[in-house]
Amino acid sequence: MTNPLKVGLIGCGNVVQYGHRPALMTLPDVELVALADITPARRAIGQAWFGLRDEQLHEDYKALLAIDEIEAVIIAVPQKHRPQIVLEAFAAGKHVLSEKPISNVPAVADELVRVANQAGLKMAMVHNYHFLPEYRQIKRLLTDGLIGDLRVVMLHFLGVIDYPGAAEYQADWRHTRAAGGGVLMDMIHAVYLAEWLVGAEAQQVMAFVDALEYRSRQPEIEDLALLQIAFPSAYAVIHMAWGEGVGGADISGGDGQIRMRYKDYQSGGFNQPIELYSVDSNWNRSDHAIANRETHLEATADSFVELYADFRNAIREERQPMAPAAAGARALQIVLGAYASAVTGRVVRLPLDRASPVYRVGIEGIAELETWAHSKTLAAGLFGLRD
Repeated sequence: MTNPLKVGLIGCGNVVQYGHRPALMTLPDVELVALADITPARRAIGQAWFGLRDEQLHEDYKALLAIDEIEAVIIAVPQKHRPQIVLEAFAAGKHVLSEKPISNVPAVADELVRVANQAGLKMAMVHNYHFLPEYRQIKRLLTDGLIGDLRVVMLHFLGVIDYPGAAEYQADWRHTRAAGGGVLMDMIHAVYLAEWLVGAEAQQVMAFVDALEYRSRQPEIEDLALLQIAFPSAYAVIHMAWGEGVGGADISGGDGQIRMRYKDYQSGGFNQPIELYSVDSNWNRSDHAIANRETHLEATADSFVELYADFRNAIREERQPMAPAAAGARALQIVLGAYASAVTGRVVRLPLDRASPVYRVGIEGIAELETWAHSKTLAAGLFGLRD
């Protein structure tokens, strides 16, 4: 029998409860050895969840990284803190499973990819939507050529629930510039899904980015993002917003279309898919089954279990995980490219120009761009443009 993969968990926020905890409690060959969190309250919560001893709890993540038996670490802290921890984990010889996004800054993300490759270590992203049953089925149908040559993938996430962060840390951290962006950065799931479903790397992005729901609060980051992404032979459209709105997917090909909707017409990740069907070029409809659980939280938990299993297997089989660091870096560039497009009123080429301020420093570089006078992002004063 293969020895279990011994891991350390850094950060014990809300995502651990519904995602990482089910995976760590389900897989018999993945063993949690230690937990680190800066807040005593969250360490106590983690201790209760996982049945850890006092000596397995740490305030300083450096103490966890110093534990020789730990082979891999899970990093579940806010994104501004992740890169330094990732680099120190690599220096300690640990594989890394990191929450998304990989970083707030594309230049930093590329450095993480480089260091992981140089060290011969695996870095996997928590791109768990790859493992949700509705998207796996859609990908399967596309791979089978059901609708012919892919033309346009439209992903609707206009009903993203604005869940707060852990109160013991900072409940509103996702609404600060420190988050690196707003709803699009928070729900970067749609961005990597678009690339995965198309099966190619993005070449261009253009976008409108605004604050509608929270405009009266003088927001720092967006709550609405509308993107168009160009690939070598197809396009993707992403509609994203916190609040109430359309959810699902509409995909067009040369020989038909695929459509998917959620219960109560909500957005992906927040409810169960209830309808998935295709229509061929003769307008004949075929319904497709989705292997689903009773609640969306159970499906989310399952997606984390499969994500962890893939990460474990990637280490054991010495292969790349399904969502490697490079995929996280590309998704981040699409997001920052969208922000730059919204401010400048121009199509942005991908990968980003390494001399661009948004490549070098993320959204803090947006103030250095030549702004379009009619930019909705400028009018809303997002990303420091009102400073």
